[in-house]
Amino acid sequence: MEKLEVAKEETICVDTDILVDFLRRREPGISIYNKHKSKTSISSVSAFELLFGASISSKPAARLLEVRSLFEKHPILPFDLSSSERAATVAADLKSKGNQIEIRDLFNASICLSRGIPILTRNKSHYERIDGLEVVSS
Repeated sequence: MEKLEVAKEETICVDTDILVDFLRRREPGISIYNKHKSKTSISSVSAFELLFGASISSKPAARLLEVRSLFEKHPILPFDLSSSERAATVAADLKSKGNQIEIRDLFNASICLSRGIPILTRNKSHYERIDGLEVVSS
């Protein structure tokens, strides 16, 4: 799937929690997603989480169609070498402070950091531990 490039300053990476709310038609995810949808990108980590959730749901075929439809509307940001290097540095820093976070959150944050874009999430407490990451919550 070829995606159109969005200018960095106009891009925001939407975390899985907001996307799940949007797909389940729940607030506040619907309003938050709709407010930012024109500049939304999705990390490959969130793509995995959504695909996994859809695959184990009671209606996997329907849920997978919904998830893939969402992916067609937004660029998917890969977890690449630059993201891996940032993740290693951030993980080491957080570990030294005794302030580690879940690995998927670490990977999402590193994708954003490596591209210089903010993350849109309701899980502020997870992401605010990471120096240099802009966290948007509404």
